[in-house]
Amino acid sequence: MVHFLKPSDPFDYVICSSGAGIIDWQKQEVIRAINLPEELTSRLILYLISNKYNFKVSDKFPDNHNFFWWKDHECPEIDRYIEHHAKMGHSEEIVPGGIYNSSQLLLYFEKQDNLAEKHVSHFDQVKEELLNQFPEISIIRTTSPLNENWLWMEIFPKGISKAHGIAEICDLKGIHQTETFGIGNDFNDLEMLDFTYLSYVVHNSPQELKDKFQISLPHHENGFSHAVRKHLKKGKG
Repeated sequence: MVHFLKPSDPFDYVICSSGAGIIDWQKQEVIRAINLPEELTSRLILYLISNKYNFKVSDKFPDNHNFFWWKDHECPEIDRYIEHHAKMGHSEEIVPGGIYNSSQLLLYFEKQDNLAEKHVSHFDQVKEELLNQFPEISIIRTTSPLNENWLWMEIFPKGISKAHGIAEICDLKGIHQTETFGIGNDFNDLEMLDFTYLSYVVHNSPQELKDKFQISLPHHENGFSHAVRKHLKKGKG
């Protein structure tokens, strides 16, 4: 993401990689970088290979635009991922037994229109399996931005989330939780939206999120600015 921002952009802090990294944008300095330990990354890779998963391993933050991948069987989503993200950094096939630094691992799950509930159950089953085997990790679910018929399982160090990143900035700047505002569009925003005092989702978010939070316009109709303007007007009143 930071490759699309300019140092002159008017941000104080930028939270990256679902909270694994925080950048003081005015100073252009990384003030938080939490990565998976090398030993844990190695165990995860061997486990995923032995259980025949397709997955990718991001390099440690802030070099996480570079990644390594493993393809056990045919999977159009990992092909899409490699093709799209290889334009942004270096990509390389995983060598079993190799040593890798990592900020995140990613698994791919296909949706099927008539089997959505079964599919989610499979995701939850794999999540439970991994958390039992590796209590040192956190798992976040997100809809693929490349193809909405796929889900991604993001594996981070335990405790990593956008909510934790926001909480850290609040502590740093003395901001109370009641002064926070959040807007999201998918399941990987859930912890953040539970944390922020005013929480919105854009109209093209999954229904499960729209049932829980306030709804703004779709993202392509300026959903973010619409929600912000709404509360700025309330403040003036």
